[in-house]
Amino acid sequence: MSATVCAFAPQQAIAQQCVPVGDRLAPVPWAQNMLAPDKVWPLSTGAGQRVAVVATGVADTPFLASALIGNTDVAPMDENRQDSGRVDCLGIGTGVAGTVAGQPVQGAGFRGLAPGARILSAKAVGDAYPTGRQPPNSVAPGTLATAIDWSIDQNATIIVVASITYEDSEQLRAAVRRAVDSDAVVIAAVGEANQNEPTGATPYPAAYEGVLGVGAIGQEGTVAQESRAEHVDLVAPGANIVTTYPRDGLGSASGTAFAAGYVGGAAALVRAYRPNRSAASVVHQLLATATPAPEGVGSARYGHGIVNPYLATLNRTVDGNPVQLPTMTPAVVTAEELARQQSWAASSSLAFTLAGAALTVAGLLTGIAVFGPRGRRRRWRSGFAPVPAAPSDTVSPSPPGGLFDDKRR
Repeated sequence: MSATVCAFAPQQAIAQQCVPVGDRLAPVPWAQNMLAPDKVWPLSTGAGQRVAVVATGVADTPFLASALIGNTDVAPMDENRQDSGRVDCLGIGTGVAGTVAGQPVQGAGFRGLAPGARILSAKAVGDAYPTGRQPPNSVAPGTLATAIDWSIDQNATIIVVASITYEDSEQLRAAVRRAVDSDAVVIAAVGEANQNEPTGATPYPAAYEGVLGVGAIGQEGTVAQESRAEHVDLVAPGANIVTTYPRDGLGSASGTAFAAGYVGGAAALVRAYRPNRSAASVVHQLLATATPAPEGVGSARYGHGIVNPYLATLNRTVDGNPVQLPTMTPAVVTAEELARQQSWAASSSLAFTLAGAALTVAGLLTGIAVFGPRGRRRRWRSGFAPVPAAPSDTVSPSPPGGLFDDKRR
């Protein structure tokens, strides 16, 4: 492979050069085999869904030739760096778009989860992440808010926020509320943990109510080492996956941004198959049908489990969250109630005994009434005919008379 696109690559390394062209890889990637979207495609390809990708831009590539239908650039200018002129220098946005809606290309086994969906690109990061921000590889909340607002104006049905901020902001909160009120499914990467980050760093907008936070897993199904363990609702492939590179080809990529793209593709499949379901209902469907993860449901690192596009699309679930039934308290039986129950039991036993005796007497009387007259007529002899006596073996019949007599003379 030419390179590895990392959503958490060191800032100085990213600033030096843009991601090169990828390779044409024939095998079907492991993430695609794990999620098995081909089982869903006969019923849903995500057609009719408009998926906004808030990231580093989405570049032209044969794998997204017919998928990209709109773009905007809201990334702030960085005076300390020279502009590369590339639509997507870092390659993250192009890779996320590929996991959502990658198209079939001859000779390549790669596909996005929802190849029928369309992509809207909101570029929130330029050639490099802004300098001086902590933790690194993050953006200003106002930039994300502007990108989300643009996505709503473009009638996005699903918004995948692959870029992250660690600052709470009323502007960003308002943008997320507007998206939720517009019936858009909002999905956000939870980001990668950094050893040097401030204590208590919280990823936004993943931490907001109504947003589906996504962590990353590797090929073995275990959570990626760098994946943050806070505000995770679902996990998806995001460690050493294969996805689209800017301009052409495929290559390796890692980060929760790409995992969020896979969840966005699954949401597109569900919404296309069940167009009348609300965004909240689609989120519930994704959570309720997740494949169990090693740490069980509700884990800080895995959330509800691994996204399952097939079950999420085809299974029917009841809206709302499960509610635990109240603890059952056994009733206390008083001595008086116990005595009453024992009296009823004794009365029931006596009643059954008397009823059985009455049935027996009734049967006898019926027999006498029916068979009594017949017995008197036969003087109480058996009604069956007597068995004929066997003939005696000692008596031999005499020959017929005249048979052998001599002729008369």
